[in-house]
Amino acid sequence: MPAILLGVLGLSAALLLIRRIPICPPAGPCVLQSVSIIIPARDEEENLPRLLHSIAGASIRPAEVLVVDDGSTDKTAAVAGSLGARVLVLGDRPAGWTGKSWACYQGAQSALGEVFLFLDADTYFLPGGLERLLSFWSRNQDRRLVLSVLPYHAMERAYEQLSIFFHVVMAAGAGGFGPTASARLFGQSLLISREIYFAAGGHAAVPGVVLENLRWASRLRECGARILCLGGEGTLQMRMFPDGFRHMSESLGKALLQGAVDSGGAVLGSVIVWICVLWSTVILLASSSNGNRAGLALVYVALSMQIAWMIHRLGNYRVSICLLYPVSLSYFCFLFGRAALRRALGRKATWRGREV
Repeated sequence: MPAILLGVLGLSAALLLIRRIPICPPAGPCVLQSVSIIIPARDEEENLPRLLHSIAGASIRPAEVLVVDDGSTDKTAAVAGSLGARVLVLGDRPAGWTGKSWACYQGAQSALGEVFLFLDADTYFLPGGLERLLSFWSRNQDRRLVLSVLPYHAMERAYEQLSIFFHVVMAAGAGGFGPTASARLFGQSLLISREIYFAAGGHAAVPGVVLENLRWASRLRECGARILCLGGEGTLQMRMFPDGFRHMSESLGKALLQGAVDSGGAVLGSVIVWICVLWSTVILLASSSNGNRAGLALVYVALSMQIAWMIHRLGNYRVSICLLYPVSLSYFCFLFGRAALRRALGRKATWRGREV
């Protein structure tokens, strides 16, 4: 009986988090006003060429590609300029702003287009991806539509597979992919009309918030925006953590607590129940008598396969990491606990040499 209850509770909690992840359909006719692609960048000389080449290879030509250099210490500005982007180099950011929000807002104020496409520098389009994204937005014929895509996580090294639970929780908290939460925004991409952007205050409405995408969504809705989130499979990809395990841990840990709070009570509650069931299954399976192990083993496999189903449109995660989920779940819980301890001690996380 405990095995059955665990299985029902865990599988149900996961379905509340992610039930379906829609993606961009194939590109069709696109009648779109001028588009400014705005890329906030800090020390991104390694990532920018891949993104800029993917934009240049599209059949749709944006009005401009604007790279906003947010205090880089490398050759970000020179690389962007050499690849045809217009470069805006920022001075010191004002107190109370995060670097990304400041760069995005300054980019929007300088942009020429009537539609803004904000992209993180570590994203890049697949062939035909930009066409799919812009034609989908165009076909809706709704200037109030705000479209945000979670890039498909393209991983190359084994340590990157440990990010699986962070990715699931991020998708559930921001995407509205389950029945209990409405769509918010993903921080990696945002397609929005100039009119709606400034009506909602732009990034100036959330100047000091690390996860500005979650907090700004409610303000957009108050201004009449219709938010839609999609998975990036076949359209937009990202390579988040090419610089090693330590860099990945620093990145994932910088906003865990804020993300948990801003995801909303329904998502947070479902995540807690789901994780408790995942751990309970492992503990009971390891400590139970032979008579109970068969049922618990079936629940363990069912939970593992559900994880594999949840992430098949989020990244190239291996089935093995799903079957060995206690390893990546331990990593998730460790970073969450470390973030909570830092908060209790009054310490701030750092990212690219800045406190956040």
